[in-house]
Amino acid sequence: MRVFQGGTDAVTRVLIEFGDKSGETWSTVGVSGNIIDASFQALVDAITYRLLKVGVAAQ
Repeated sequence: MRVFQGGTDAVTRVLIEFGDKSGETWSTVGVSGNIIDASFQALVDAITYRLLKVGVAAQ
């Protein structure tokens, strides 16, 4: 997590790194003024990426 421009107009950047049992890794970033929103964005992007990568979301 990194916070830019402290104070009431702070912007939070959340980086989440993921990995699977085969050893593949990937990371996603969420940016928002709200840490929960930034975390959620990063998590949704990671799940979407993985589903697209394995072909599940394309069906």
